[in-house]
Amino acid sequence: AARSLMYHAAWLEEQGLDNVKEMSGAKAWGCEVVNEVMYDCLQFHGGTGYMRESPIERMHRDARILTIGGGATEVMLEEVAKRSYNVY
Repeated sequence: AARSLMYHAAWLEEQGLDNVKEMSGAKAWGCEVVNEVMYDCLQFHGGTGYMRESPIERMHRDARILTIGGGATEVMLEEVAKRSYNVY
């Protein structure tokens, strides 16, 4: 679903249309999904998931930064809300 949202936003950009709402929504939702999946993965692996030698630990760190880099999730959701009501 996240991939479809991203493709739709890219298509809007290609057509020269405003895609900020769609891109912001895709980033916010996609980052939250990634973090939920990584949390479940860490729970599955137990303590070994937190060890530096574990690839899961690195994936978890990478997933956490997604909610900050490129705009915090809260900022993305605020952008979606503003553009949904044309208040910008």
